[in-house]
Amino acid sequence: MYDLLNVLLEAKKKLIFKTTGSFTNVLKEIEQSDNSLILDWDKGAGEEWARFIHCEIGKVYMLNSRIGIIFVCKAYFDSIPQTLYAQYSVYLVDNFIKKEWYISLNALKEEIPEIVWHTSEDIINSGRFSLDDLYFATI
Repeated sequence: MYDLLNVLLEAKKKLIFKTTGSFTNVLKEIEQSDNSLILDWDKGAGEEWARFIHCEIGKVYMLNSRIGIIFVCKAYFDSIPQTLYAQYSVYLVDNFIKKEWYISLNALKEEIPEIVWHTSEDIINSGRFSLDDLYFATI
């Protein structure tokens, strides 16, 4: 099990997006790096996470629109634009469905107010969840 709070704190130290435009620029850079990627992000709805789906591999990226964290599927590691390493805390994962994460919701609220856990413990257990669960809990 991995403590997500530590990962997010490191990312917050690296980057906090001041505008949606600066985040959108990063998304454009990723899109231009591989025309096999499909962006899953509803800017108009205020979604906090953007994901990229590769037409053959599936989900390969999950990026937060407020702090500098990017989760990348290990199967896609060699295709990451090198400029992302300067902007983001890049965290490699085997997949987005394995329930290998935990977080203290009180600490998240206090230390990283940029990311809001919107769902109840009855729906997603903060003591054991996947990155897909995180996406739905904080979108």
